[in-house]
Amino acid sequence: MEPTDDLRGFKKIVEDNYQRVYNVIFRMIEDREEAEDLVQDTFVNAYRAFDSFRHESQVYTWLYRIAVNLTKNRLDRRRRRRTAEGPSLDEPVEVEDDELSRQVEDWRQAPERSAENSELARILSGEVSQLRPEYKEVVILRDYEALSYEEIAQVVGCSIQAVKSRLFRARTVLRRALSEYLEMEP
Repeated sequence: MEPTDDLRGFKKIVEDNYQRVYNVIFRMIEDREEAEDLVQDTFVNAYRAFDSFRHESQVYTWLYRIAVNLTKNRLDRRRRRRTAEGPSLDEPVEVEDDELSRQVEDWRQAPERSAENSELARILSGEVSQLRPEYKEVVILRDYEALSYEEIAQVVGCSIQAVKSRLFRARTVLRRALSEYLEMEP
């Protein structure tokens, strides 16, 4: 059976956007298996709704919106479950050292400076993961994924001014959290 043009077109959309969608979800949920499940759910939902996609936005912002909404729902369920069960003292805390993959390494740096930057990236990643969900999603979309304010507003379903406000508040929280570390810098 020959695949239809719609199916071939959608396969191209998946190929072009899979990694970007995965990166956003993983940064929000911080669990590789759940991120993979959510990416699959994102593309299944997108395929089911593809006929209703009005092309008022770019395909990847439409996909991001689906991905962010699914991820937020999963995080809400996770929070409700934890609240009902109580926190687990046995559950390990995962920390990824390579969360800031967009950072370009400066080969001219001294090893001490490189180690400090790696430490700062690890600390920053940990602080971003602890932000309120509405702050975390705009930081990830803007600073990790380099989306414009307009694209972020479309993805999260709010005004551009709200995006800017959330980014400002998130960065203020991060600045405070990192102030002790940053004051050590020359």
